[in-house]
Amino acid sequence: MNTQKQYKIGILGCSTIAPFSIINPVRELDQFVTYGVASRDVDRSAAYALKHQIPHVFESYDKLLASPDIDVVYIPLSNFLHKEWTLKAIEAGKHVLIEKPIALHADEVLFINERARQQGVHVLEALMVQHHSWQQDITDMIRAETYGKLKKIKTRISFEILQSNYSADNYRFKPEYGGGCFIDECSYWLQFIQKVIGLTPQTLDGFSTFSGINQCDWTFHAALQYEGGVEAEFLGSFEMPNNATHWLEFERAKVRISGFFKPCYGDYKIIIQVEHTEEGTTDKLVYSPQNYYVNQLRFLAEVLGGTRENIPLSESYERVATMNTIYEIARKKHAGQPPLEDRADGEAVNVG
Repeated sequence: MNTQKQYKIGILGCSTIAPFSIINPVRELDQFVTYGVASRDVDRSAAYALKHQIPHVFESYDKLLASPDIDVVYIPLSNFLHKEWTLKAIEAGKHVLIEKPIALHADEVLFINERARQQGVHVLEALMVQHHSWQQDITDMIRAETYGKLKKIKTRISFEILQSNYSADNYRFKPEYGGGCFIDECSYWLQFIQKVIGLTPQTLDGFSTFSGINQCDWTFHAALQYEGGVEAEFLGSFEMPNNATHWLEFERAKVRISGFFKPCYGDYKIIIQVEHTEEGTTDKLVYSPQNYYVNQLRFLAEVLGGTRENIPLSESYERVATMNTIYEIARKKHAGQPPLEDRADGEAVNVG
């Protein structure tokens, strides 16, 4: 007889990401069930629940949080709502899985962490890419100097946002709501850098023309410079073709992780290509097909079951603080600055 606790998840909002991040992955696991959904429009919630076979519809976010049947609240709301509803879920005694970024300002993360500690609940920032062994393998590669010393990391995350596909009040079009590409995308870059070399650079820089809708950043360049000369560069965009790639340059090899978001959408392989610059040969590290979101929920189940330590929110704080600093640098310097030229090969560029 299986006596394992099954955790009931409530979803705030009828998001397009929830089928990938919660609804479908939950069906592969015994530890969770998608119990209910709520939005600001109960008719929309009912249609969403019917489409995705969610058994319970709540008339409001607050009523979902008040339900004694809900164990975990998943929050995929707009960026500017993350802090508010994470805190309300904590106050309701619920565990929280919150989409990135956990908050728009670093001090808000400290407050969330303190309230979660007081209430005795877990909060996990939903950065699904961290729940896969390839990141640890890259970290080990750097520390062991498998291909010599690390010289540079470049990251590009881009996908096209067309205003015609979104309502005019979508948060992506409003800087004050956490709109623009950098805040929407940089968490993945910063988490990777934090994992493999840490977020303690000597200098930080950022640049954007802020030429998107309502002066949002539609393309953003960022750079970190570390003691010893290691550089980490980022190019994010809402106006370039889909791309999610890390490039690492070592003394004796160039390493590329292409399409690293693919395991968000099902069981897909991650392939790391290694070009040995001295020998002129190339080989690959191939990982068995996995789904990031299934991995993330397995991790959360172990945390809730007390068999694994949660990822500390101090890591989220460090990322959000770094995000805030880079974004503020870019905002202060963009006036009168010419746009940076994009590399012809589509890789990230130096920030001037």
